[in-house]
Amino acid sequence: MATIVVASPVIEKPRARTLEHRFFGGMSALIALVVFIGFARTYYLAALFDAKPLAAPIVHIHGAVFTCWVVLLMAQTALVSAGHTTIHRQLGLVGLGVAPLVVVLGVVVAVEMLNRTSAIPGFGSPLIFAVALSEITGFAVPVFFGFRLRRQPAFHKRLILIGTIATTTAGFGRWPLSFLLHKPLPAMLAAFSLLLLLIAFDLLSTRRLHRATALGAAWVVFIELTGFAVGHTAVWRAFAAQVLSLTR
Repeated sequence: MATIVVASPVIEKPRARTLEHRFFGGMSALIALVVFIGFARTYYLAALFDAKPLAAPIVHIHGAVFTCWVVLLMAQTALVSAGHTTIHRQLGLVGLGVAPLVVVLGVVVAVEMLNRTSAIPGFGSPLIFAVALSEITGFAVPVFFGFRLRRQPAFHKRLILIGTIATTTAGFGRWPLSFLLHKPLPAMLAAFSLLLLLIAFDLLSTRRLHRATALGAAWVVFIELTGFAVGHTAVWRAFAAQVLSLTR
């Protein structure tokens, strides 16, 4: 009887760890798929779709840097799953440099998009501008704390994943589906469904919601819905007009 009690955790722990590795690896691949589908026509496979050239070189740079971030996320989850934690930590230094670039370039491209689309009737440039900035903020805060808490793996992996999920609103908003294409709220709700997958994983695997999941998911939902609401206001439209006049 005593032997069974002692041996049981040894059997269950690797199974739980394997399940966790598979989940986070699957989530990183799912995020990559969302981004690829969203930007396939205008960026990744633009030549096949005869898409118009991207308006500014900075958009190419932003796309390349963000793609590096997504690829890095997949590589890091794969390294941890394979037990290569030393390489994972070393590669994390690259992520530490890429993350600020994602934020800075995200803001620059949001302003560029505001300039590029402001003359398109019915496009809603001020609203899209607000949503874009909310995504960037949704990414920046969890990822910042994810790096701060990198010595606490349960917090680290959840916060990095949540921050990246915040950016999938842009990917979903470019899917070639009428109910998603250039529609901020449905795109946000699609991104939030990925947060629900993480919440479900926590509840099913540990019977409780991890604090990083609760706080990180709440932040992303709050900041993006706030951006959507603020983007409809006259004050924000005036602010967007001021940004437009300063950056043209």
